[in-house]
Amino acid sequence: MKKYIYSLFLLIVLQTSCQDELDKLPQGKLTEGNVFTQASDFQLAIDAVYLPITNRFRGNWEWENGTSIPREWVIGDVMSDDAVKGGGGLGDQEDMRRMETFNIFPENNNVLGIWRFNYKGINAANTFLQQDGSNIPGLSADLYNRMRGEAYFLRAFYYFRLVVNFGGVPLLAPEQGKTDNTVRASVQEVYAQIEGDLAQAMQLLPMSYPEDANYHRATSGAAHALLAKTYLYREHWQDCLNEIAEVQKSGYMLLPELEDNFNGEGEKGKEIIFASRHEAGLVPSQGSILNAVFAPQGKGWGFQIPTQDLVDEFEQNDPRLKATVFMAGDKWVDGSDYNPAWSPLTGYNVKKFMQNVTPIDDGGIDYIYIRYADVLLWKAEAHAELNQLAEARAALEQVRARARNQASNPSALPEVTTDNQQELLEAIRHERRVELAFEGHRYYDLVRWGLADEVLAKAPDADPLKGYKDYGNGWQPSNALLPIPRREVDLLGLPQN
Repeated sequence: MKKYIYSLFLLIVLQTSCQDELDKLPQGKLTEGNVFTQASDFQLAIDAVYLPITNRFRGNWEWENGTSIPREWVIGDVMSDDAVKGGGGLGDQEDMRRMETFNIFPENNNVLGIWRFNYKGINAANTFLQQDGSNIPGLSADLYNRMRGEAYFLRAFYYFRLVVNFGGVPLLAPEQGKTDNTVRASVQEVYAQIEGDLAQAMQLLPMSYPEDANYHRATSGAAHALLAKTYLYREHWQDCLNEIAEVQKSGYMLLPELEDNFNGEGEKGKEIIFASRHEAGLVPSQGSILNAVFAPQGKGWGFQIPTQDLVDEFEQNDPRLKATVFMAGDKWVDGSDYNPAWSPLTGYNVKKFMQNVTPIDDGGIDYIYIRYADVLLWKAEAHAELNQLAEARAALEQVRARARNQASNPSALPEVTTDNQQELLEAIRHERRVELAFEGHRYYDLVRWGLADEVLAKAPDADPLKGYKDYGNGWQPSNALLPIPRREVDLLGLPQN
């Protein structure tokens, strides 16, 4: 095991440490030194493609270079009305506060981090997809093709994260002759690439894995789910529903207890469709550093602080609040009493994905990107947008019923029965907020719903020192996309957003 982990670490370092993610060298060029000759080369390489989606420590604290940890949670949560930056004060990670106040410059290290980590993944996928595994001793055709499916899925995943954050970006797919990193493809071209990669993945990936060791790997269901999400973001409602029907053929279901998705109990269960894997206690570390990032100051770093506005969004007796947020009366992960003074801004801390481990930055909880409750709420939204209200209510009710069954009061969370399309859409949007809080979706939802300028508007009663509506001058249409990182603009001549 130690030899395997060290080899994987070495491979990743060799692949990523000697280049910026988009430099002027030819992208994905094969040389004698990077052609794979053994089955183990292929296994190490496909594992490396997963690395950028994990929240592992990267071996240095170069925050200014965007290299320490992935930053999608900064966009999805801190830039929304669900969380404020937190940390050791307004000046701690000042670039993060610039994100939440929409004073975002191309030099922002969070912007660079989003760009870098996703292109790391794309470059790793491209390296794999150029290899010929047809005559490698010990590498069966079935295994090789499955690995190719994983690479296609992950490349599509990384490109989706880039297109929703930056719009059109350079398309690099060397096996298709796409190697020019100095030209931004159109948004439509990026989505066409994603669709093509996912079509390949659907053909090559299994529906599930019989081995526990592979539970985290991409599946055909994950490929259909990711494609459904791309259609949701483009408002292709019927296409979204068609893909969700394919997802449901894989037998996904809601776990009886919501919190089991976030405490390690349900990592191999039927609700999680795609997540990044973390393991505590290994050397080099394979754990999640977010366990420290989200822990209260004095125990961790105290970032991503839940807002009172989010807490107030939960209906009375909704058990999901206790599964989502630490508050007065709770037990901390080590069994001691949680003290709201640990979080002086709002008195709350994030509970999802937190674990009692030593060291605290080596968490073993997987980070979820797609789970079945999310898919059901896509289904409800798509049906509602098509004015198919009965079908929308049915999908919404599945999510609410799970929460209701966990509630101490059986009258909590009554079934939504409205026949008004707008009221139903608002109910679905409410449900997404409380069901999926701190899973990186809220900001993107507000933007695609056209509500960001209203919800994240400049507030005359804002109080940054208490984390209250700290949106600066407020969200503007120009904030719909992040700026292209300055170093990429300067180095490659890419046009700025």
